[in-house]
Amino acid sequence: MPSSTRLIKARHKFKALNNTKNGEELADVIKLDSLYTERVLNSVLKEDGCLDAVNEQEGRGVWDEVAIAHFQAAAAYQQRNFTEAYKYQLASYNAFLRLFRNMSRWGIQTLFSLCKDLCDVAKRAEKQHPTNGGVQSSKVEEATRAINQGFSLCMTDREPQLDQSRKWGTYHMANILFALYQQLGAQNLCSSMISAIKASELPELSNFPMSDQVTFCYYRGVLAFRKENYKSAKDDLIFALEHCHRNSYNNKTRILLYLTPILLAEGKIPASRLMRRYPTIKSVYGEIAKAAKIGNVRKFDDLLKEREQQYVVMGTFLALERSRRVALRQLLRKIYLIDGSNSRIYFQRLCDGFVAAGLERPEITEMEAILADMIFNGYIKGYLAHDHGIAVLSKQQPFPPLGTLT
Repeated sequence: MPSSTRLIKARHKFKALNNTKNGEELADVIKLDSLYTERVLNSVLKEDGCLDAVNEQEGRGVWDEVAIAHFQAAAAYQQRNFTEAYKYQLASYNAFLRLFRNMSRWGIQTLFSLCKDLCDVAKRAEKQHPTNGGVQSSKVEEATRAINQGFSLCMTDREPQLDQSRKWGTYHMANILFALYQQLGAQNLCSSMISAIKASELPELSNFPMSDQVTFCYYRGVLAFRKENYKSAKDDLIFALEHCHRNSYNNKTRILLYLTPILLAEGKIPASRLMRRYPTIKSVYGEIAKAAKIGNVRKFDDLLKEREQQYVVMGTFLALERSRRVALRQLLRKIYLIDGSNSRIYFQRLCDGFVAAGLERPEITEMEAILADMIFNGYIKGYLAHDHGIAVLSKQQPFPPLGTLT
């Protein structure tokens, strides 16, 4: 079969799948690395000895534009010319968006496939030929703007039959954008997107596929974490962890990298079996969690200082600073027990205990401030008798058990 005829038949296949609204198969064949695309290109290569015919196609309709640009992108991708692959993939995607405006729910899987490949080739093209000096937008930025158009077409769909609405693609598209915004360091755009979703008339998140729910909660939780809204972050990250696929080891590790510092600040020390199962969590937080647990404040401070750059880059430094209260609570409890569990303990005695633990002797006013903070945040139950220089502790559980703190 002549290569030109083979390519025309391939374009007709795309149109036929569109006419029958076979979204599942269309989403599969339109992938750059699909078996169908590979067979078409191999057929052209076998017939002509090169892929020139792919770039010599002509067509009249929008589906012709989609298909022609698709095979041009796939040919360039196969030749590892990612800059050309990106150019043609973007053209294919933009042509598809013109059709997608008039599609219903059946078209969202094809949108997802095109977006996934567009992200992939944009990142590869950026690595192959990095943007110089920020004079022009990077390919990832350009791809992000294009994908945002697809997101808007999903979220703002006015299809009266909800079960046929493009709205069902909203959270999947949001998750793609979250990943891109994170790469671009555009936290403000993440917040804007969440606000737009809240303001739109969408079905409840719980009605969407579980994979969309888990990914969205993860990204929303990370965003709340970075804004130091730890309560919201904890709720979202726990949901993501509990509903993440049992075999998704890497995804669970990502979730735990943010969830662990939140729980540690509440006195919930990671279990040994969790550390064994997730060695990355152990290497990042194992020692500092142990220091907090045994009340070794000096060790905790040394580790925090030693790994400051790592934690800052991860975005977890501020959250881990909060965990210092757990280490202080444990040290104060040790001093309390050594002092005979007396419910009245002098500030001076606590200062002595700090020195014995290898810390610099705090001023009395500094010790008062530490105790006031501990009491206010629920790490200790009691009150301060300032005039007498005494901490009066509750006779019943003056140090609430670790794990019950919030």
